[in-house]
Amino acid sequence: MFDISLIIPTYGRFKEINRLLESIAKQDYALEKIEVIIVDQNESIDLLPLIQQFLPKLYIIHHKTAVKGIAAAKNTGIRLSKAPIVTFPDDDCYYYEDTVSKALLFFKKYSDTDVIYGRVYNRSSNENIMRKWPDKNIQLNLYNFHLNYSAITCFSKHKEIFFDERFGAGSGYASGEELDYVVYALKKKYKIIYTNTVDIWHPKLDLDIMPLNKIYGYARGYGAICRKHTNFPMLFLFIKSFAFQVILIFKYGLLFQKQKTIKHYYAARGRLNGFIQFR
Repeated sequence: MFDISLIIPTYGRFKEINRLLESIAKQDYALEKIEVIIVDQNESIDLLPLIQQFLPKLYIIHHKTAVKGIAAAKNTGIRLSKAPIVTFPDDDCYYYEDTVSKALLFFKKYSDTDVIYGRVYNRSSNENIMRKWPDKNIQLNLYNFHLNYSAITCFSKHKEIFFDERFGAGSGYASGEELDYVVYALKKKYKIIYTNTVDIWHPKLDLDIMPLNKIYGYARGYGAICRKHTNFPMLFLFIKSFAFQVILIFKYGLLFQKQKTIKHYYAARGRLNGFIQFR
């Protein structure tokens, strides 16, 4: 019946959900083949009136849950999904008109692919978001994946892969569920491809204005995932990432840029504590 399920965990957002649903409703792919699953963790925000506005055009499952955590919400969506391919847009991103069609075309063209990752990109300004994305297809492995993937651009055929609910927003570790997902899939020898043909927009993440507790929490989740999947590539990745933060601490310290020095100290300490403390 459906070709793809868009699993959207949400908490604390209304306008952003409206924008995302508007973008889904404008897809150039047959809308009756798209299943939208909203896993609603809100307590005070009522999304039902908003969702009802889109029901004539979109097929939407609105699943209310008292369970908090993005990983748990994604897992709920996977279990509810009736399509062979799942993807996990953030509730504050939006799709371009060809996002779904380009992803499904890629799977059709390269049928042996298990998972694809696209890029986070601003087409209005022709600007990369989050990082400098490659301009060609790349098969991912444990040595090159970390700069070539983003959770919101993941499209997967493997609904048997679930997220570790100890990780991600609303959980004990504030991040890492998406890192755990891609590392697990790579260790299972699934064929994972980054492609620059699939674009999704997301607001820029600005480290300069990010609260220290958020920087620390994200870094702690990162360190814990590196510990969970300890092998040579992941240990190398952890050491390189930790060393990079230490270098930045000294750089900004010597330049007397106190705020940046403190932020990178929290990023380094979070990584180290996550790696040491994870069991």
